[in-house]
Amino acid sequence: MALKNIQDKMAALATENAALAAKPELAEGDIRRLEEISAEGQSLKGQIDALKKAGDFNDLARQSAGMISLVGTKPSGETIVEEHTDKAGRKSILVNDDGEMLIDDKTFKAITSPEYARAFKSYLRVGQNGLKDSELKVLQEGIDTSGGYLVNDEILNRLIAKEPAPTNLASKVSLINTTKDAISIPRVVYTTDNLYTSGMRVTWTGEIPASATAHRVTEPSFGQVRIPVFEAMMSLPLTNSMVEDSGVDIVGWCTGKFNETIDLLFDNMIINGGGATQPDGILINANFITNDVHTGAAAALTWDGLINLLYDLPEQYDRNATVVMNKTNTAKALAGLQDGIGRPYWTVGSQDYGLAGGRINRPLEGYPVLFNAFMPNVGAGNYPVIFGDFTGYYMVRRIGFSIQVLRELYAETSQILLLGRVRFGGQLVEDWRVRGQVVSA
Repeated sequence: MALKNIQDKMAALATENAALAAKPELAEGDIRRLEEISAEGQSLKGQIDALKKAGDFNDLARQSAGMISLVGTKPSGETIVEEHTDKAGRKSILVNDDGEMLIDDKTFKAITSPEYARAFKSYLRVGQNGLKDSELKVLQEGIDTSGGYLVNDEILNRLIAKEPAPTNLASKVSLINTTKDAISIPRVVYTTDNLYTSGMRVTWTGEIPASATAHRVTEPSFGQVRIPVFEAMMSLPLTNSMVEDSGVDIVGWCTGKFNETIDLLFDNMIINGGGATQPDGILINANFITNDVHTGAAAALTWDGLINLLYDLPEQYDRNATVVMNKTNTAKALAGLQDGIGRPYWTVGSQDYGLAGGRINRPLEGYPVLFNAFMPNVGAGNYPVIFGDFTGYYMVRRIGFSIQVLRELYAETSQILLLGRVRFGGQLVEDWRVRGQVVSA
């Protein structure tokens, strides 16, 4: 269909649509017709888009002697702007084949001004009720005859970004709030076995004890655990123009990303905290390392090694025990372990082998599996799997994460600053509740 015919058809549809919309009440047939008009209009628009791709739209429009757009581009990319005058002598941007003005020069200048673009972005962020009087005035200069704002492109009020890794370990540790820069916790020093909690035992004295102290128990030995609190900060400068002109609430978006970063930090520190100037992670705890369970292979996971890990944890810590590993490396390696006849070990049951098995986060020997992206990969000397009751890790919080918006600090350079701050510490205090799988022969 030639461009002229398409435009005539669209004009007819627009006239019919306006007539139906003006009716006080719409019959069922009218509603159906409105839907048909909408569908036909979309189809015709697609045909015009195809013509645009086929060549210079301005040349095609001139050849058809139909509606002429005075703003277009040559094949070279050079902008074309022409002026036409209607029968009344008024300059126009769009005219039809009868020489009647569709958009006048004043409206065109209004909707292509930088002020209009900024005001429209504000409208996207806060809506019409949130606009300043000056912004509303600018937008009203560009209102078309249908009462809407003239916009060439549809803009979605969102930003495209990746999703963060799940934060699932911080909720399983013991959280302690404090008003000091450190906490000290008394502890019983007893490492002889995992049956008793101290050296106290009974003595079989018979009817008459051999002496007044024959039944005297070993006195418990006490020690102390100290967990210091550390401070972490993050900041981000934003220009006032960026805040004012952005099509989304950029301050709100950045604030959300600050909070997201801190949530990820908590999980990372529980596992990998290096101590000294930051919390102690599980993987650097000396007793955790002493009690590790080897895989039995120099650089790989083995099923026997995993079984040894799960059954090395004493019975009293089974109830809240969880297996923690990353998904993309360790769980992948684990899912590939097979027995002597090619059946995968990690399945939902002896009746279900192969791809029909349950989801990859199915239990391991009945224990829940938690994927955490901060866990190390499988590699010689690494700890790709930890297992146990993570309430043995104490996170001490002095000040929760807070964000300040500083508007005066960089006012002379037309900037604001987002400043985030948090104070917390952490340590694996009850190390006997957790075991680690070390990749080692």
